[in-house]
Amino acid sequence: MESNIFFDKNNHEFTITNNDLPNYESCDAPLSVILQVTRKCSLACSFCSESEQFADPSFQTLISLRHKLDGVQRVYLSGGEPLLRKDIFELIEKFKEEFDIVGLPTNSIHISKEVCEKLKGKVSYINAGLDGARNINNLVRGDYDGIIKVLQNLRDSGIEVSLSTVILKKTLPYVQYVVQIADTLGITKVKMVVPVFRGRAKSLKQEDLANNNDIIEKFEQIKHLKKTLGWKPRVKFTLWDSKTEGYAILIYPNQQVYAWPVYNEPDSVLHIGDLNKEGIKEIWKRYPYKENHVNKYTGITMNKV
Repeated sequence: MESNIFFDKNNHEFTITNNDLPNYESCDAPLSVILQVTRKCSLACSFCSESEQFADPSFQTLISLRHKLDGVQRVYLSGGEPLLRKDIFELIEKFKEEFDIVGLPTNSIHISKEVCEKLKGKVSYINAGLDGARNINNLVRGDYDGIIKVLQNLRDSGIEVSLSTVILKKTLPYVQYVVQIADTLGITKVKMVVPVFRGRAKSLKQEDLANNNDIIEKFEQIKHLKKTLGWKPRVKFTLWDSKTEGYAILIYPNQQVYAWPVYNEPDSVLHIGDLNKEGIKEIWKRYPYKENHVNKYTGITMNKV
């Protein structure tokens, strides 16, 4: 069966031809994987899911993994903070040789104009974090002004940017301002991210979290504001339920492969394989969340406007 799923490079997202349903049975490998090249980070965000530390994999180990990921369309070189690796630019170049789509998530504070020049033409897009206007972002993440400067540098360099904004009870009332900032800077996508109880986020209390009904209500408000004010960025969010469980494939720094989030597992992940011993196509054959994976990445189970 021929796949009807392709990656739209202009919108940096997967889409389906002819507005059809995705043929997930036709996929012999994941659409997207998250390859953690480090767990080190320069921040200590309360909502971080990846705070447990591992030794960084060597450059040669990561390079040798490329053929193990045969068939994957998009690879995120993730962390931690991937820009803390001194060899990150060489890694990006090597992965760009093998994969059409190489994404780089970052906390946004390590990108100077010189770094922008090194990234230009090498990453398909940057996924940067911003959790609100100045006082809100500084309360949750810090260094609002530095992040805005980075986003301006990325824009001026012509690098595509997506924004991720973490939804907590104290940030939810102000999410619309992230969309407005994105619109002002010419950023095309904002993702509203709901924390999962994992890593440092396990310490969050119930009163720290926004409930689903409030998130949906805020999303409807943003939808109205987009139409009324002419904001251009696409806005997306995902609720954690049975339709999104296990959708992401994480590759830890020790090359162990996990499905995430799996709610009843102790650390919200399910071990599904070891890239030291087999390739991703073999792991995909027994991966229990294929439909959730494809539906999430093609937007079937994602709220968007």
